[in-house]
Amino acid sequence: MNAEEQAMLELARIWAPYGGARPGDILVEFGMSPARFYANITRILLTNAAVWNMPIAERHRIGEIAARYSTQPASV
Repeated sequence: MNAEEQAMLELARIWAPYGGARPGDILVEFGMSPARFYANITRILLTNAAVWNMPIAERHRIGEIAARYSTQPASV
């Protein structure tokens, strides 16, 4: 996992108990929309062995938040 992916995952972990990171924080920190951010989070969760050290409940919570963003229509 590269440094940017680690930073993304850390932001997702910090905000997971509160329903996910705020769109403004995602934009300022990573320069992307929440949908793109959470698509990256989903990829990280599915393809990176390092996340297996996280508690399963935390991985599941982050995955649920990411799935919610992927099903929301894009705002115009």
